[in-house]
Amino acid sequence: MRRISSPAHRKAAVALSLLLGLTGCAPDAEPAAGTPSGPTGTAASAPASPAETPGPATTTAPDAAEEPAPHVQAVVSSHELATAAGTEILEAGGTAADAAVAVAAVLSVVEPYYSSVLGGGTWALYYDADSDDVTSLNGVGPVGGAATLEDYRPRAGDFGMHQAILPGAWDGWMLWLDEYGELGLGEVLAPAIAVAREGYPASSEMVYWLTREEANIRQSPVMTELYTRDGALLEAGDTVHQWDMAGTFEDLVAAYDGEADGGADRAAGIRAARDHFYRGPVAEAVVAFSEQDDGYLTLEDFSGYSAQIVEPISIDYGADVTVHQNPPNSQGIAMLQALNILDEDDFSGRSPEDPDVVHRQVEAVKLAFADRYARVGDPERTDVPVARLLSDEYARAQRARIDDDRAARWPIDSGLDRQASDTTTFHLTDRSGNAAAVTTSLGGQFLVVGDTGIHINERMSFLSLDEDNVNAVAPGATVRHTSAPFMALRDGRPYLLGGNTGIDTQPQGQLQQFMNVVDFGMTPQEAVAQPRFVSTAFPASNHPHGAGNTLQVESDFSAAAVQELRRRGHDVTVGAGIFGTANMLAVDEDGRGARLGVEPRNETADGTVLPAPDR
Repeated sequence: MRRISSPAHRKAAVALSLLLGLTGCAPDAEPAAGTPSGPTGTAASAPASPAETPGPATTTAPDAAEEPAPHVQAVVSSHELATAAGTEILEAGGTAADAAVAVAAVLSVVEPYYSSVLGGGTWALYYDADSDDVTSLNGVGPVGGAATLEDYRPRAGDFGMHQAILPGAWDGWMLWLDEYGELGLGEVLAPAIAVAREGYPASSEMVYWLTREEANIRQSPVMTELYTRDGALLEAGDTVHQWDMAGTFEDLVAAYDGEADGGADRAAGIRAARDHFYRGPVAEAVVAFSEQDDGYLTLEDFSGYSAQIVEPISIDYGADVTVHQNPPNSQGIAMLQALNILDEDDFSGRSPEDPDVVHRQVEAVKLAFADRYARVGDPERTDVPVARLLSDEYARAQRARIDDDRAARWPIDSGLDRQASDTTTFHLTDRSGNAAAVTTSLGGQFLVVGDTGIHINERMSFLSLDEDNVNAVAPGATVRHTSAPFMALRDGRPYLLGGNTGIDTQPQGQLQQFMNVVDFGMTPQEAVAQPRFVSTAFPASNHPHGAGNTLQVESDFSAAAVQELRRRGHDVTVGAGIFGTANMLAVDEDGRGARLGVEPRNETADGTVLPAPDR
């Protein structure tokens, strides 16, 4: 096993060992009689050496008692407990889909400010080795049926349940388990239930979010109980419990068990878990809370919703790489458009911080985002000309619009005639060669729904208040969702899986990390660690949707590059911006090994590689 992690998290090695062994980490832990067992003594729970640096670590042979895996198994995520859960599920014989649900559920517990399998939305990509096919999961629910632009407009900047769209993630995850999974729901959710009940240490990221959301937390007795002790916000290292969330998970497992016939009928069990959420007690609790808090969700919204497995979109890049993305209403098309614009450029002998390289990347991003603003919305309500936007002819026309010596500024016209027609990411592979790339999100709000433990999304704030915009507020509309992981295939097999969080940073960071590996020869770890840039020369996805016309770069970005970019007209801001967190997984050509890019900016990020044994 190889284990890769960010340096800062190793300080908590002893505490993590206790957590992963589930011996309990706090004297006030609620009794959990009958609680399913969670992550146990897998090799993934062993703390990394303090002297270890990010990047490939040592390799040990798999347990001789295990059946040899013909393909590398790997997990990379933003939290070590989630990575440990995914590793445990893979070692138990689960598929990449089983492990993805386990990872997502644990992230819901330990990073409730970023994502929720119960209250959020998800876009994800899956490579199925049996069918040799990539599919896209659309787990994003619609705007509530009671919403109107007139009611929402004066409250667009306010905190509350009116910011929530229908949470579609749970149905999406159940769809994946039904289509691609093998394990029972209780097995998959056991790690999340255990961590939620036993508790986990608050990270510095959590403390940041609690401080940022303190006023909202103190408005809610439930949130105050969760995130304060003796009247003060939790501090780093304090134990956090999510007992209500654990209870909701356990109720969903009970619904599954009641119909699964001891595992003989997984499909019936999964339907029962979906019905318990969308046509049963969970929907009733969320709608009651929504009505109490002047939200827009109705029981009819829940009962009529179904997640979908849909066709991804893709482009060919270079001679042998095909890059897949999620289709609209995801913003993933922006990454593909920018890559397509840059595909014919020759970057050989250049570095990622070469001003010529950065300038062309930024200008390509601006053109792609101009199209996103003008053309990308709910495909059920507006014509999104995907084929045209991704055509080589259009990419060449857009490339010709780039001035190599002068930065474009918003407003920037779409290249098409309009008349013509807060987040987490993780990635996995399993022993059969299946692969999953996932970005799942809440959007930034920090609101708990009553005693369900569900942290609900705020995706209404990502809709436009302009009724003529393709992404306008309307009942039943599907928001243009920012979640957009990518999956690149080389010669038809999974090669690079990646994602970068941060609202409008996502396509931009992913473009940089992909090119860092493919064009500039970096390892995944180097690609993720490389200083990032983010353009704001387009209307932002979230309210109030302003265009900043700045180029934000991280503080360790090349000073010489910054000077030259300013000469070309870029309004460069150094050290301030939303640069997000990223993870990347690169599969070796023979499928038997993998390299990870683990986010060094995040103290809890972690990855595990279980290489296939020698033949």
